[in-house]
Amino acid sequence: MRVLISTDSSSRVNKNVFDKTGINVFPLNVIIDGQEYLDGVTIEHDELAVAMRANKNIKTSTPPLGEVIEYFEKLFAEGYDHIVHFTISSKLSSMYELFKNVAEQNFKGKLTVVDSLSVSTHMLYQVFYAYDEVQKGTPIEDIVKNLENTRTNTPLMVIPENLNALKNGGRISPTVALIGNSIGIKPLIYMIDGALEKQGMVRNVKRTLIDKINESIISYPLKDYDYTIIQFNVDERVVNYICESVADKIPTDQFVMGMLPINVCAHVGPGAVGLVVTPRINGKSVKDFM
Repeated sequence: MRVLISTDSSSRVNKNVFDKTGINVFPLNVIIDGQEYLDGVTIEHDELAVAMRANKNIKTSTPPLGEVIEYFEKLFAEGYDHIVHFTISSKLSSMYELFKNVAEQNFKGKLTVVDSLSVSTHMLYQVFYAYDEVQKGTPIEDIVKNLENTRTNTPLMVIPENLNALKNGGRISPTVALIGNSIGIKPLIYMIDGALEKQGMVRNVKRTLIDKINESIISYPLKDYDYTIIQFNVDERVVNYICESVADKIPTDQFVMGMLPINVCAHVGPGAVGLVVTPRINGKSVKDFM
């Protein structure tokens, strides 16, 4: 049986991450001043950053039903017997419900949709795990069950550069944004059980991430876990400083470097930087699949 692994673009750490495996990607969108753009197709991160720093109106939305159906019809036309598709967390988007309904109504028994309850490398871990197991011939139902039983709660955190995007998205009030920006405090946002939640406020982004890496390495040793620095339009010197500061524990070349998913970027804004820790995949690093 020919099985294809598919995912939406919120799992990627860079544009070409799936070139080696042939995993298929459904691009999510971002809407700028009413014009829709597709992640990695008609817009890249640097273009979104320019638009956001210019205070343009930024939104995201679910794709039209017809586009989703057409996406899978084309893949099945290539001769695949079954497709396993991973969606961004259902607590961040209605994507899972949309794709699940498409599976039930249009591709029953042929399309399995998995709610990753995650984004970025957390989600990528699940995608590559499924891919690795498919290569071994593991039944699809066992793969999904194993993922559900072992879904990781390892750290995924991000710190925005300022509060502007959160204000523009209606997640905080203009007054809170004004006060926070004026005194230089930023929210520390964690992914917890599939949702992004504020877990305190910080002032020094670099120091906070260095401390979080040092704390994490105790519970999540490098031999068993991957460490990803995720960012959106961040000064390269900031990322280099963070990596060099913990090089005695994690060699710089051991970090996975990646961009925040574009649909998350749209809500946290340019200048955001964070950390993701994920288990090795059957003993292999995510880098082994890239």
